[in-house]
Amino acid sequence: MDNEAIDIQPYTLAQFCERAHDLYMSNNSEEFVHFVLCGVDEGRQASIDVIRNRVTSAEVPTLRISRDYDSILGIDRQIRVHARPITVTPVAKYEDTLKTNVHLKYSFTNATGDHTAPLHHIPNLGLAKWETHNLIRVLFPDLYGPDRQSFHLSKQEQVEFYEKGLLPTLQLLLEHRGGDLPPTYDAEMFRARQQSGKLSFTTRMLPDWQVEWFGDTLRRVLVTNGVTWGANLVFLHQIRGMKNATHHFVLDKQNGEVALDEFLDRVGLRLDILKESGEWWVDVGAEISSTQNRCLAWRTDKHASLVQLALNIQSRHAERITKLGSSKYYRDPASHLIGASGFRITPGVWAQGEFEAQYIQAYTTDKALTYALDNGKVSKYITPGQLLHGKGESYISGLYDVYRQGVDENFSTARIELRVPIEHAASALIYLDLDALRRCLLSFSSWVWWGTKSWRAHACKFVDDWQRGGPINLRLHDSALHLTAGISWLLNGIHSTPDTGPSSRELMNVILPRAQRNEVERHQLPFPISIHDDEEMEGEDQGAVERPFITRLAADAEDETELESLARGRSLVPCVPYGMYFLRPLRPGVPVPRLSADKVGLSERSFQYLFGKTKTEILTLFLSSKVSIPRDPTRLHNRTRQRLMDPPDAAEGSSFALETKGHDLGPPICDDGSDIAMSDQEEQDDPLGTGLDNQMERCFRQFFRDTVKLVPNRRHAKAASYCAIPKDQLEETTITTFQNINLCDTFNDVQWHVASSEEWRQSFDHLWPPKDVKKEGIVQNYNNAAYYGLWEAMTERMTKETAEAARKSLWRLFNTLEWAPNARCDRIWQTRKDDSRFKNGTGASKRTAAPQVLMRRKRPTWIEAMAVDAPSP
Repeated sequence: MDNEAIDIQPYTLAQFCERAHDLYMSNNSEEFVHFVLCGVDEGRQASIDVIRNRVTSAEVPTLRISRDYDSILGIDRQIRVHARPITVTPVAKYEDTLKTNVHLKYSFTNATGDHTAPLHHIPNLGLAKWETHNLIRVLFPDLYGPDRQSFHLSKQEQVEFYEKGLLPTLQLLLEHRGGDLPPTYDAEMFRARQQSGKLSFTTRMLPDWQVEWFGDTLRRVLVTNGVTWGANLVFLHQIRGMKNATHHFVLDKQNGEVALDEFLDRVGLRLDILKESGEWWVDVGAEISSTQNRCLAWRTDKHASLVQLALNIQSRHAERITKLGSSKYYRDPASHLIGASGFRITPGVWAQGEFEAQYIQAYTTDKALTYALDNGKVSKYITPGQLLHGKGESYISGLYDVYRQGVDENFSTARIELRVPIEHAASALIYLDLDALRRCLLSFSSWVWWGTKSWRAHACKFVDDWQRGGPINLRLHDSALHLTAGISWLLNGIHSTPDTGPSSRELMNVILPRAQRNEVERHQLPFPISIHDDEEMEGEDQGAVERPFITRLAADAEDETELESLARGRSLVPCVPYGMYFLRPLRPGVPVPRLSADKVGLSERSFQYLFGKTKTEILTLFLSSKVSIPRDPTRLHNRTRQRLMDPPDAAEGSSFALETKGHDLGPPICDDGSDIAMSDQEEQDDPLGTGLDNQMERCFRQFFRDTVKLVPNRRHAKAASYCAIPKDQLEETTITTFQNINLCDTFNDVQWHVASSEEWRQSFDHLWPPKDVKKEGIVQNYNNAAYYGLWEAMTERMTKETAEAARKSLWRLFNTLEWAPNARCDRIWQTRKDDSRFKNGTGASKRTAAPQVLMRRKRPTWIEAMAVDAPSP
């Protein structure tokens, strides 16, 4: 193990905070950082012991327990909303589709056989809402099958569902009030598109007396109109976020039944009907708080006891499902502490207990201060790439301020939730022995709990500041970049579960201490790493195996976030042996903070995932800013990625009318290789959400800006650019530049040739390739052109028909240009001087290198503007 000979110094969390404070006040910033982030102080390794913060029997009178119902999920052939109207959305919103694992399965039979599938694997769409946030989805079991790749309905399926099912159903039930419904799916899409490009879908209120007839009517109408896959549709009801409105303190079955009945009545559901119809599940929660406003957390070593207490199961089952080797057990360390953590468990049939719990989770409520739905994540975060580009200063300062304010204003509670069938909801979590619960708890003062977070954030800020202020070439060393990624990972893990996706597992192997797998206890692993079943005996003289571990999708995984890692017994693997996530030692006394030299690195794939760019792209980006000789001020930054312009204002209109012809962009492609395990999340904002026509206009305008900004520079750094447009005016480039045949307005040197129709078309095909046509080999310009990346992203979400229609519209507009670059498959700009077809700007034969342009129909002019003398004073 790294530092295996170093002396170990035990600390309580309070002592850790006190020592951090002392080092900080001594103005020895480097020692402060090494202690807070690596745990090293005066040659000794800190080891954090949270067990000394266990709740004692004397503290039981200061604990208070309350119970609540947080959410409901129910599948039924009918919509079971009683005495409430529902608001139907004729065209479903993509964000209302169920896309994430809710840890429930549904059994059904269709044409392909008998199935038991996770709910989020069954094709579905959002249908209606009632009250404020309660959602009704439609599940289509008949569309489920082994060849089905998406839970999302295709556009054609959505058209059939609306025009042959939902529309006639609403017309029947609304009777004389149903005459103003959108006549077709496309008609509603046209109406919904706002001037801003955003979609605003219409809704229709279905009165409460018609709700009970909706399900049977919808199925009958679909089958009558030939949509047979709608014959067995069912409705998924979802109510969530109600825990603070349903909490109660008297914990007995009768009181639980009354509270549940009142809760359901408040949202228009009837308990007696739900118990007899469909399949309904309730999230039942219990929350333990301190009357002294202390911060409570769950003990990691007591997870089995807590599960046994909550599920009322035998200890052997509780111990089995809380072992790190269990594929359905996930620990969620709190504040980087190994000994304080929550968990998420799918218990399975043998351990679900008398309440038939489908899912159980325990956590602390302190995450609320940093909760934020952003880009598919549920809390504030920063990426390594953002740190590298200077975004850390303001972010870490803001995070530190939140933590410091928490010391005075906030406490946290320990919470446990069970997802159980509705018939058990009133009985779950009512017979909780508070003395038994306290044995599973840790208790900290607010200044210690929030102070720990504050000190760690502050230490990360020192590292970020020092890295930003250091020489660029040193900052780009692997060990410095690894530390940058490690700081991002630490910052994000202070207030949320540390990321354990594939790339982060590689990162942990780089930044955390390592030891041989067969010498590490399971509880010291940052994520489960099993020993290969086919492990071979190794000689005593053999060292550690270089390849540490492999990560793959678990054999019984229900989604792409359920991973397993395997290693050889003598492989070096990351570990957390000192009670807190400490980094490997930092190299002391260097201009740019970095980890101590090590042969272990990140794969190219993981590096690109973490930083958002390849290592080569980062080197090119940052090293190009180093000054070696003075550059001519007119030279263009044509080797850097061009910035993508914002979507045009819809009020400006568009040169494209593809949407009126039935074309659109498909839904965003799910990133299945996403590293964030989420139990529930909102869909990230769609960067192409303003619609096909608006994005095509954006891409077309971006093309002109990029093409001019990527005009080549002359070979020598002191020489001027070939582009005559002042640098401060390049952002204003529009189509008019390419419709101006006086080439000296754009270039100070150029080669031109009046193109044949074949040459003109060939240039267009290189600049705007068909769908699925990719550049091969070494390319220039295209990788730095923002328009080209946007075009590729758009065509990935187009059907072949839509892509061809888009290119047809582009070709029409391309033929309004007077000139274009002589593009090739590997570059936008050619500068060769030996092509006899090309002439210089004045028409003479050309024998020097310069950008090549194709004239569409006639020779260019070269009329330079006359210089105007300044008036005499």
